[in-house]
Amino acid sequence: MMMYQDQVAAVDSTVVPATSETTSTLNTVADPVNSIGEKLAELLGLPEYGSNMLVVVVTIILIFTLAWIIIKFVDRATRTWEKRYSESEITDPARQRATTLSNLFSSAIRYVAWPMATIMALSEFGLDVGALIATAGIAGLAVGFGAQTLVKDVISGIFLLFDDSIHIGDLITVGNDTGTVEFIGVRLIKVRKFNGELLMVPAGELRTFGNNSIGFARAIINIGVAYEQNLEEILPAVQEIANTWVKENEEIMLEPEPTVQAVTSLGASQVDIRVVIKVVPGQQFELERRLRRAIKKEFDARGIEIPFPRQTIYLKKDA
Repeated sequence: MMMYQDQVAAVDSTVVPATSETTSTLNTVADPVNSIGEKLAELLGLPEYGSNMLVVVVTIILIFTLAWIIIKFVDRATRTWEKRYSESEITDPARQRATTLSNLFSSAIRYVAWPMATIMALSEFGLDVGALIATAGIAGLAVGFGAQTLVKDVISGIFLLFDDSIHIGDLITVGNDTGTVEFIGVRLIKVRKFNGELLMVPAGELRTFGNNSIGFARAIINIGVAYEQNLEEILPAVQEIANTWVKENEEIMLEPEPTVQAVTSLGASQVDIRVVIKVVPGQQFELERRLRRAIKKEFDARGIEIPFPRQTIYLKKDA
C-alpha cells in the first residue's frame, strides 16, 4: 500500500508542474483581456457581483473575437498569396503549391484557434483547464493507437505536400487509373478521371504513382504502313511532316527537332514507324491527335497506304 501511495505521489509531482505551467500561459494571454472588462465595469459603476459577471462575459466575447480576427487575417494572407500566381499556367509548380498550402493553412488555423479560444473561455468559468488539457492528451493518445491508419494517412499527406512531388492540376497515374488531381489534403487526395469518375485516394496508400506533369513529356505517334510501301520514300515524308509541325508549335517544344524512329516492329500486316517529340507536360495528348491528323492528310495526298488487317488463305486440294 505504501508503495502504491509513493507511485501516486510521484505521478502527481510530475503532472502538476506541467498543468501549472499550462494554466499560467493561458492566464498570461487572458490577463490583458480581463483588465479591459474590469475597466468597463468600473466605468459603468456595477456592483461587485455584476462587475465579475461583466468581466467574464466581456472576456469571453473578446477571446472569440480575437480568434475570429486571427482566422480572417490568415485567410486574407493566403488569398493574397494565391492571387499572386492566379495568372500563371495551371501547371506552374509555384501556383500549385500556393493553392495547396493555402487550403492547408486556412484549415489548420481553424483547428488551432477555435479550440484554444474555447479552452480560454472555459478557464474564465473557473474550470481546471490544466486537468482538461491533460485528459485530452491522454484521450488523444488512446485514439491515436486506435486510429493508426488515419494517423498514417495524415503524416503521409503532410510529407506529400512538402516533398513537392504532387500538385493540384497534375496528371497522375495511380495503379491502373489516370486522372487530374483536383484536391490535396492532409489525409485525402481527389483525382478526376477522364470519364468524370472521381477517385478518393488516402494519402497513406499513395506509395507508388506516376506524375505526367513534372519536367517534360514525350508525344509518341506510332504509324503503320503496308509492307508493299517503299520505306525510303515514307521515312523522309514523315520527317518532313514532323519538322513542319515542330516549327509551327515552337512554344510547347523542348527539343529543336523531332525524332523519327525507323522500323520499330514488324506486325502481321504492317510495318510500324514511330515519331517522338519532347514537349511541355500536359501538351502531349493534343499534339499527338493533331499530328496524326496531319500525317493522315499528307499520306492521302502522296498516295501512301495505311494498311488494314489482311489474311492470305491457301486452299489445298487433295490429289
